[in-house]
Amino acid sequence: MHNTILDSELEELKSEILRMGAMIERSIYQAVVSLIEDEVDLAQQVIAEDDDVDTLTIDVQNKCLRLIALRQPLAVDLRAIQANLQIATDLERMGDCAEKIAKSTLRLQGKRTIADLSLLSQIGFDVKGMVTNIINSYSAADIETAKNIVKVENEIDGLYKRYFNILMDMIRQDPNKADMAVQLLFATHCLERIADHATNIGESVLYMVTGERTSLND
Repeated sequence: MHNTILDSELEELKSEILRMGAMIERSIYQAVVSLIEDEVDLAQQVIAEDDDVDTLTIDVQNKCLRLIALRQPLAVDLRAIQANLQIATDLERMGDCAEKIAKSTLRLQGKRTIADLSLLSQIGFDVKGMVTNIINSYSAADIETAKNIVKVENEIDGLYKRYFNILMDMIRQDPNKADMAVQLLFATHCLERIADHATNIGESVLYMVTGERTSLND
């Protein structure tokens, strides 16, 4: 009976993590669109919804701690709980990054001086795809997708460095573009951080499934 109750509680925990994941995917997408399309209303929506993510994170953390305290889980279940706790933390930090990108949209209201945002768009949608893949890998306990996530992160790092150099050149060459370029640098750095957190989730999935601590950043 004890195991059945624990299994059911672990399933409930997984459902909450997946709900968080869906919220984060949407926030990242909306934050990037708000920045590219100058959609202030969308940016404000992302900022408002970050409170929901924070509330859900606290709920997941409390559930995890309660399960450890009350159910005295065996090693394999304890591993799942620890991984879920870490995944919730990484998702919450992704949400914070999406909120920061949305705040850049607000700061640029009426002050846009750079029209070509195609590279930002590419980075944004690559990161969103990476997050979708890693949440699917968590849902299906798919360790191959979790391992492959590092290739995408390396591609995103390469794009980030390229865009960083382009924006720094813009700042040097045209002071009128400096304010917007700084906000784009800030937003792109946030996207790169989201990719880092997605890689962390990949490591948590591997730990949950295999019991081995694996660094995907080596």
